[in-house]
Amino acid sequence: MSFERALLRDVAPYMPGEQPTGDIIKLNTNENPYPPSPRVMEAIASLSAQDVSRYPNAVSQRLREVAAERYGFPGPEWVFAGNGMDEVLAMTLRTFVDPGDTVLSTYPTYSLYEVLVKLHGAEWLTADLTDDYQLPEGFADNKARLCFLTRPNAPSGVAVPREVVEQVCETFDGLVFIDEAYADFANDSCIDFPHRYPNVIIGRTFSKSFSLAGLRLGLAFANPEIIESFMKTKDSYNINAVTQAAGIAALEDYAHMETNVARIKATRRRLTEGLRELGFAVPDSESNYIFASREGARGIFKRLKERGIFVRYFHERGLDVGLRISVGADGEIDAFFAALEEIIGDSKFGRE
Repeated sequence: MSFERALLRDVAPYMPGEQPTGDIIKLNTNENPYPPSPRVMEAIASLSAQDVSRYPNAVSQRLREVAAERYGFPGPEWVFAGNGMDEVLAMTLRTFVDPGDTVLSTYPTYSLYEVLVKLHGAEWLTADLTDDYQLPEGFADNKARLCFLTRPNAPSGVAVPREVVEQVCETFDGLVFIDEAYADFANDSCIDFPHRYPNVIIGRTFSKSFSLAGLRLGLAFANPEIIESFMKTKDSYNINAVTQAAGIAALEDYAHMETNVARIKATRRRLTEGLRELGFAVPDSESNYIFASREGARGIFKRLKERGIFVRYFHERGLDVGLRISVGADGEIDAFFAALEEIIGDSKFGRE
């Protein structure tokens, strides 16, 4: 796969020629199937003409204040706001990594890391996770300027235990970026780590649990020295007025997000149990998706696609045996199972 195609793959839901039409079920991009808080829509609607015609607050001050209070930080000097998690990741490289430096991560992990690292001119180093998606022994001993650690992992959905991540933060000789894009669906998080570890950055996104993927908002939490460095290198007015207002409203109606997360967790259990009954191997996920392995995964992917049901299939080493399936609404999962049972029961299944 060319570098350009790899980049497109990681920033767009579909490759050229694959854009679906008509009635489809999208279980391939880990979006939230439920709407954001009504307060988000009210906040957007309440923006004045002047709010739109003038530049927004350049440092997202009020948003950072609300986020600091929500997540237990002393003040906004502990928070950086980015145009989606992807900008936060790119900003971390721009701010703290020089071309030629080494960036460490695991395999498998969020594939955009490698794309961003190579665009930046840095070296990409990975260590294979164990068969149960845990960190290998000696992982933190690798020499690198920065470590990207996704928790829960993508695409497995498995979360490395907090105590193991603590050991990495204490041992690794560099910055540790803990990507918690899916932490609201997990059993716990590492959001408190910046208080204890000056080398830790916690990344969060509003795209998943808060249902704001269309507005692009991400946050980084770290000690004020790191945040100050972000502020020196960020683009001007990187968060627009609409997104700032929506992010504030979403944080202020935190209970709405928690209600949606509870619904997704319940559906995740049903999805996991149902797939296991159909012969899939499914590790316990702490994300809003599951990774299901079974012989003939590529054929299942193709046949689901023919029926207008999109899941994610990876051609990469060790991942080509399974499918990553987003946890959709209950009706979407019902349709998914109906199609899957039909495919598996087809005597022609497995033929390419």
